[in-house]
Amino acid sequence: MKKNLIVIFVLFLILLMMHMGIVNAIGIIPSAIKMDFQPNHEETFTFYTEVTENIGIYIEGGLAEYVTLEEDNMAKDGTFVIKVKLPAEIETPGKNRVLVGLIEKGSGGGTVAGIASIRTPIDIKVPYPGVYAEIGFNVNDLNINETANFVVTINNLGKEDINNAKAAIDICDSDERLVEKLFTEEKNIKPNARENLMALFDSSEHAAGAYKAIAHVTYADKSKDLEANFKMGTLNVKIINYTKTFFKDKIGKFGIEIESRWNGKINDIFAEVKVFNDTKEVSSFKTVSVSLEPWEKKIVSTFWDTEGLGEGTYDVEIILFYEGQTTKLNDVIEIITEKEEISILKYLTTTNLLIAAVLLLITINIIIIAKKRKK
Repeated sequence: MKKNLIVIFVLFLILLMMHMGIVNAIGIIPSAIKMDFQPNHEETFTFYTEVTENIGIYIEGGLAEYVTLEEDNMAKDGTFVIKVKLPAEIETPGKNRVLVGLIEKGSGGGTVAGIASIRTPIDIKVPYPGVYAEIGFNVNDLNINETANFVVTINNLGKEDINNAKAAIDICDSDERLVEKLFTEEKNIKPNARENLMALFDSSEHAAGAYKAIAHVTYADKSKDLEANFKMGTLNVKIINYTKTFFKDKIGKFGIEIESRWNGKINDIFAEVKVFNDTKEVSSFKTVSVSLEPWEKKIVSTFWDTEGLGEGTYDVEIILFYEGQTTKLNDVIEIITEKEEISILKYLTTTNLLIAAVLLLITINIIIIAKKRKK
C-alpha cells in the first residue's frame, strides 16, 4: 500500500512539473505599454500569446476600471484586444499602473492561479498640478582639444507650461577652482514634452585631468542644481605598479599594472624591461601586448628567469610602447633567496604513511596483549 502511494505521489509531482513548464513557456507581447494621460482618450492594444484554451485574462490596478477586454481570440489565433478609455480627469499624478496578465483556468471553468511573470504593465503618466519638472544632467568624458555638448534634460510632467528654462554650468577642476562658465539656450516647454538645453564645451584651453560640472538650472520661478563628474584625457598610459621582489634562481611572473589616461581605445601596448647591476645590463625581456579601453586599468605581464643572478637590489628600466609614444619608469627590484617552509605536507609521502600505519597497528596489538595479560 505504501509503495502504491509513493508511486502515485511521484507521478503527481511529474505531472505538476510538466504542467508548470507548459504554463511558464507562455509569453505575452507587448511586454510594456506607456501612455501620456489625455482627457477622455480611447485607445486599443492587441496582445499576442500562445494559442490555448486553458488560460484566461485578468486586469488589475488602481485604474483597472478604465481598461476592458474587448476581444479574446486566444483559442483561435493566440490574440486578445484590450481597450483603454480614460476619464476626463485622474486625481493621482505621476505613473499609474494597470496590469494585464494571464491566469490559469480551473477544470470547473473558474480560475485557479495567476502567472505572476506573464503580465504586461500599462503605465499611464498623469500630469502633476502646476509646474512640475523632471531634470537630468548628462556630461561625457572627452580628450584635450576636443569639444563636447553638456546637456540638461527637462521633462515637463506638470499641467502648466514651463517658461524661460535655462542653465548656467560651472566647470571646476580637481581643486574645486572655477575654470570656465557655460550657458545654455533658453526654452519654453509644453506639458508632456521634453527639451534638451545644451552648452558646448571646448577643452583646448584646459589640461587633462578630473573635472566637475555644476548645472544651475532655472525654470518658471524654480531652480535646481545638478552635478556631474567628467575626465579630460590625454594619449598617455601610466605605470601604476610592478612586481618588485623575485626569488633567486627561479622563474617568476613580472607584472606591470598600467592605466589609460585616454578617452579612447589604445591597442598593442607592450613593455620592454631592462635590469642593471650598477650600470651593466644583466637581463632584458618584453611583455605580451594588450589593449586598453578608455580609462581602463590592466596588468601586462611576462615571466623572468633569475638564474645566474645573485641576491641584492638591481636597477630596473620599464618602457611602455603604444601608438608611437612611450612611458618610461626607472626604479629598483630585489632578488632574495626563497626560504624553505616547513610543512607537514612535505612528509605525507606514501612510504611514510605506510610506516605510520604499521606502527599504529603494532601499538594497538601491544595494548590488546597487555590488557589480556592483566586479566
